[in-house]
Amino acid sequence: MSHSDDNKPWVLIPAYQPDEKLRLLVERLMEIQAFGQVILVNDGSSPEKTEVFEPFRGAEGVTVLDHAVNRGKGQALKTGLNHFLLTAPPETPGIVSCDADGQHLTSDVIKVAETGARENSFTLGVRSLGQGTPFRSKFGNMVTAGLFSLFTGYRLKDTQTGLRYYPRDKVAVFLQTPYDRFDYEFASLVKYVSDHPGQTKQEPIETVYLEANASSHYRVLADSLTIGGVFIRFFFLSLSTAILDYLVFILVFYLTKHIFTSFIAARAIAIIYNFTFSRKLVFKIKSDLFGQLVKYLGLVALFLFISWGITVWLSDILGGYVVLVKAIAEGGLFFISFLVQSRFIFVEKNK
Repeated sequence: MSHSDDNKPWVLIPAYQPDEKLRLLVERLMEIQAFGQVILVNDGSSPEKTEVFEPFRGAEGVTVLDHAVNRGKGQALKTGLNHFLLTAPPETPGIVSCDADGQHLTSDVIKVAETGARENSFTLGVRSLGQGTPFRSKFGNMVTAGLFSLFTGYRLKDTQTGLRYYPRDKVAVFLQTPYDRFDYEFASLVKYVSDHPGQTKQEPIETVYLEANASSHYRVLADSLTIGGVFIRFFFLSLSTAILDYLVFILVFYLTKHIFTSFIAARAIAIIYNFTFSRKLVFKIKSDLFGQLVKYLGLVALFLFISWGITVWLSDILGGYVVLVKAIAEGGLFFISFLVQSRFIFVEKNK
């Protein structure tokens, strides 16, 4: 690589079971000479598919990295990002990732890289996802965009785009996200936007789908559930906690006919159950037990009085139906509780 290429961004392409579209993409990227180096990561493709990579092994301006077995797109991206940090000249501003299936035009790869390098910002190439977008892509983005907004409080036009520019000084941030497969891109996006609010650029790009996006390895239902795994686990834990809470509440209310006493008894038992499994199964946090317990108890106390107040208020208006109005009150607080717990309580210390 010549010295004149040192200040050009690099390109990263993770690939699993690629076809000729990958070869054409790399050839076009090499021809335009807009990038210092192209990194191809063969993510454990089968022997007949690895032939696509062979012409580029040893080629000037291209590096091929191999996984012996399929590790997932997230790990392939991290392998390429790690290689970039270890080998790129200090003058190299950053690296742009794009998909191997030909859905990103070279002009858009250049545009996103130029915007990111000029602004020194993490930049997304966002699609319009309008008429003509395959259902599986539109549905998948709808699910992840909704979850992203729920997790972070920010809305992005396209949370699934694989066309992303990483500034050199931010690459290490993306190596710290623990996920390995399609959930990696979503999880790393959530972490970056949460930790760096207002620092993500969105660059409009052309929407290209080949054969209704049949080459995509994204599985709409399975990967959407994986991406939203924290929320799904939170939902089912909340459901089981609510059942436990209601059983105790109904029993104590039957014995005492006193709403507040019933709330206290039910919530005391539910707290122990919910806090324990929130740490171990939902958010999977091991550090800062005392600090999280204090914040959790504060949230429970606040929600206890809010829920109690709403239940008393509605039961007075409706002339009873205490159990029903309690369900309404608890349901209204469910999403608020998830946001507070995921963003302020069950997080690793010092993050």
